[in-house]
Amino acid sequence: MKIVTKNYSLKNGERSYLVYLKDHNNQSLECYDVKGEERLTKENELSEKYEISDDNIEYTSLEEFKSQEDPTDSPLILVFYLDRPSFVEKELVKSYGENVKRYLEEQGDNVRLFFMPTDGEEKIVCINPLYIKDEDEFEKLNTLVHQLEEQFQVGVESKVE
Repeated sequence: MKIVTKNYSLKNGERSYLVYLKDHNNQSLECYDVKGEERLTKENELSEKYEISDDNIEYTSLEEFKSQEDPTDSPLILVFYLDRPSFVEKELVKSYGENVKRYLEEQGDNVRLFFMPTDGEEKIVCINPLYIKDEDEFEKLNTLVHQLEEQFQVGVESKVE
């Protein structure tokens, strides 16, 4: 027998897990939906009850779980390289990020955003395009990045007077 735990959700800082008790044929005998620290309690309870060693306890992270469920649903990761002085104003960067996120949500895009200071050229880079198999999808990505650059004026010099 073994215990298989899958982290399937993260909402408001709280993780949700499915804890399975499986037989030697990998068939589920029991399944528990638990949150946060309940996971370890349930794993320990099953481990003691059925005398399962640590070698027979498996864990699947949220990222692994999501990719197993639907590998095409992996979010695009966009990195915004913005002028370093912009990061002095934390509220400005936060507001900028919220506006970009809202824009992408309205488009229905599954995207994760990261903002990095740069002393060089401001730009937006997609760092995981290998999930894209279709040429049309690459074109959509390029269009999206171009629209974001225009919409949020990435790489446009602003004059402060």
